[in-house]
Amino acid sequence: MCQLMNPYYRIKEDWAANSTYQKREPGSGLNSISYANLPVVIFGIALFTQERICHCGMNPPITTTNIVMTLLVDLLDKGYCVTLDNFYTSPELAELLLSHSTDVYGTLRPNRISVHEEIKKRTLKKGEIVGLQKGKICVMKYMDKKPISILSTVHNTVIIEQDKKRKKTHGKSERIVSKKPQAIIDYNLTMGGVDKANQCLKYYSTVRNQQKKYYLKIFRQILNQSVWNSFVLYKNNGGTMSHLDFPLQLVEELSKIYGESKHSSQNTTSSDRLTGRHFPSRIQPTQKKKAPTKICIVCSQKFNEKGQRVRKESRYQCAQCNATLCVTPCFEKYHTVENF
Repeated sequence: MCQLMNPYYRIKEDWAANSTYQKREPGSGLNSISYANLPVVIFGIALFTQERICHCGMNPPITTTNIVMTLLVDLLDKGYCVTLDNFYTSPELAELLLSHSTDVYGTLRPNRISVHEEIKKRTLKKGEIVGLQKGKICVMKYMDKKPISILSTVHNTVIIEQDKKRKKTHGKSERIVSKKPQAIIDYNLTMGGVDKANQCLKYYSTVRNQQKKYYLKIFRQILNQSVWNSFVLYKNNGGTMSHLDFPLQLVEELSKIYGESKHSSQNTTSSDRLTGRHFPSRIQPTQKKKAPTKICIVCSQKFNEKGQRVRKESRYQCAQCNATLCVTPCFEKYHTVENF
């Protein structure tokens, strides 16, 4: 007999407002749930796989609707309101949740089969809104910088004013007022922290979609979130480095502690580097790479026009110094200039 190998994860009541089920990029095969009870700071993830759910043809197929209903199984029929992103939101799911005394709102993909053509094809100007109502379910489309579709069982198409931070122009401070539907404002309050964190994690991500080993995916995901959380704490304590410079500086500092090669037979001092006998040699091939390359030490100290570090790889190294270098001119510069 087929039995459930691992019990379902269920959203906890005190985290429900800010919990999100994240479907990873196509082909990754890994799913996770991130918790973000503070703006843009992720403090935990729960990992699980759909493959753990044995399907013998007796239960409904695994769909986004079934995933949401499974995660909410302990919170149905209690009058809660759940916030979803566009991967899960649909009119069918809204009707199903309403039948269990549960409200819902969230962003909506307009290409859903059951979404009315008026929402799909209507062209709007900035600040305009169009909406359709069926019972408690309201589907609306609002034009901000780009069109945003929202489904809600607790909102309508009313637009309200919202104060933003004051903007200084020509030395004068002026009050900025934005107009948005209440549904979008509430969505940003509940899901905004998770969405913002996910967006920031993708800028300089260490996660590789082509990675086949699941434990490396998990490690890189946790590493990615740890670096981002460290950057948030750094900025909250008055740090001035940018989002790009922070991980670069972090790598440099960690490499000073853990960067020494375990296979290096001898350490080269600065005087040895400038006075010893040095000859270029090819980097030895490995089982995975027949012609391996590494980043040139000299080139990596340079910056391009955009202020980014130059990344240039070479197949040659100095065997004496155990340093990867371009044959010309970096090899000569490395062994003749003290501060290259």
